[in-house]
Amino acid sequence: MLYTAAKVAHLGLLPQGQPERYPRVIAMVEQMQKEGFGACRNAGECQNACPKGIGISFISQMNRDLRHALFKYPIDRRGKVKAI
Repeated sequence: MLYTAAKVAHLGLLPQGQPERYPRVIAMVEQMQKEGFGACRNAGECQNACPKGIGISFISQMNRDLRHALFKYPIDRRGKVKAI
């Protein structure tokens, strides 16, 4: 989850990444779940073990973007993003 959060934050901060920011975070989190990666427990173990020094603050940024994206692009009962 740490790497996914860092990549979501990186792409979301770029000016050319803004138009796809929220659909991208939904798609990346869905793919992460399909691949079997679980949610972070915020214990900080991944941060300490990360060879690149990625902090867990990126996970909170990804969660904020995900909450905003789900508010803007709600998901229906089948797990698909509703068309607006």
